[in-house]
Amino acid sequence: MKAISKKQSAVNKELKKVYQEIAEERGHYCTGCGRSSGVALSHSHIIPRSRRSDLVTDKRNITYHCLDGIDGNGNSRKGCHTIWEGVKRDTLLDYPRNIEYILEVDVEYYYLITELNG
Repeated sequence: MKAISKKQSAVNKELKKVYQEIAEERGHYCTGCGRSSGVALSHSHIIPRSRRSDLVTDKRNITYHCLDGIDGNGNSRKGCHTIWEGVKRDTLLDYPRNIEYILEVDVEYYYLITELNG
């Protein structure tokens, strides 16, 4: 098992705290599709952690997105977490809010992802 650095351990501790605050402050539903029952939710970073490590614990950069799963008819469905990470993110309900946040904090990333969707 790979050892975790003190810096990463501190980030993990802060992120756990942020996730708890989000759970207490927000409704438990997917902001991408609005589903709340029958779906597994994950904390989804609007701007990927790999791109902006300085925003990993910024609550504005984290939302609830549903995970891939099975719909009511037994068919597999792509979750909003997966959709957000792909090129069809503009189909999600939270796209306008998320893209506004991205434009505010990372103009380069804004142009990168809007070019993919355009």
